[in-house]
Amino acid sequence: MRNFKFQNGISMVEVLVALVISLFLLGGIIQVYIANKASYSFSNAISRIQENGRYSIDTMAQELRMAGFTGCAVTDPDDEAAMDSLVNNLNPAGAGFDAVGGDILSKPPLEGGVENGGLNGSDSFTLRGPEPSNINVLPPYGSTSAQIFVTQPHGLQDDDIVVISNCRGADLFQISNISTSNGTLVHNTGVGSPGNYNPDNCVGGNAHCLSQTYGADATVYKIQEVIYSIAPGASGEPALWKSVKGVNLELVEGIEQMQLLYGVDTNGDQHPNQYMTGDLISDVKTDPINWYDVMSVRLMLLVRSESAFVVEAPQTLTYNGATANAPDRRLRQVFTTTIALRNRVSDT
Repeated sequence: MRNFKFQNGISMVEVLVALVISLFLLGGIIQVYIANKASYSFSNAISRIQENGRYSIDTMAQELRMAGFTGCAVTDPDDEAAMDSLVNNLNPAGAGFDAVGGDILSKPPLEGGVENGGLNGSDSFTLRGPEPSNINVLPPYGSTSAQIFVTQPHGLQDDDIVVISNCRGADLFQISNISTSNGTLVHNTGVGSPGNYNPDNCVGGNAHCLSQTYGADATVYKIQEVIYSIAPGASGEPALWKSVKGVNLELVEGIEQMQLLYGVDTNGDQHPNQYMTGDLISDVKTDPINWYDVMSVRLMLLVRSESAFVVEAPQTLTYNGATANAPDRRLRQVFTTTIALRNRVSDT
C-alpha cells in the first residue's frame, strides 16, 4: 500500500510566478484606465473649447453686426445731411451727456482699444449701438405725448437711453420712468442724467415732444456702449469680459487671447479693401484712415483647456499670421471669423 504525501503549501517559485502574472494583469488594467481617462479628458477638453469658442464668437458677432444701428432711418455718420434724420432729444447741458447717448452721434460705432494692451497681449474693442431687441410701438400714437406704448416684456429700465425709429427718421431720448401699470415709456424733461430737452420739436415748445408721430412701423432700441476685453476670471483663468455702463461681466473662461484686424475702406466705396491693426487707425475723423472707415472686423480667438495636462506634448499653433509653440500641455484651438458691420457696408 502506497503512502501519498499531501501538499501543505506552495513553493516560492509558484508565488513568484503568480506575482508576475498578477503584475501583467494589473498593468493591463491600469493601462486601459489611463487610456480611457486620457481619452475622456481630451474629449471633454475639446468639447468645452469648442463650446466656449462658438459662444464667444456668436455673442460678439451679433453685437458687431448691430453696431451703429438706428432702425431703417438713414444715419450715416459720414453724411451730415443724413444725420439730420436722427433727432437728439437729450439735454446737452445735462450731466453725462457726452458719456452716454450722445456717443451715438459724436463717436464711431466701433473703436479699438490699445493695440495688444490686454492680458497675454490681447486686443479690446468698444461698440456703440442698440441692444438686440424687438420692441414695437403700439397705439395710441402721438408726438406731443410724453408716453410711448410698446410691446411687453421689453426689459427697459428708468434712465435707459433709447432710439425710436422708422424709415422716415429717428429720435434719441432718455426714459424718465416706466409706467408700472401698462409698461409705457415716459420721456419727461427735468428728470435723469442727462435728461431730455428739445423744445423745437412741437408748436408751443413742449420739451418732451418727438420730431414726428411714430406708428406701428416704429421700433424702440436701447442704446448701449459695450467693451469686450480679455482679463483674469474668477477662477484665475483668462476669460472674455463684457463691460456695460461700467459694470463688468465675465462671459467665458479659457479665452487666452483675442486679436483683431479691421477691414478699412481706403477708396470711399464703403467696402473693406485692406485689413490692418488698430494702431494704424486714427481717432480723428478728418484723418485719411479713421474709425469711421472700418467696414468689417476679422476676429481671432485662442481658446485653451482648463486642465494643463491634456496633450502629450505642447502644440504648435498658427495664430494671427504667425506660428508659435504652446508653453504647456493644455489643449488649444484657434477660432477665426470675419464680421461685416452691416450699418457701414454698402449694399451695392
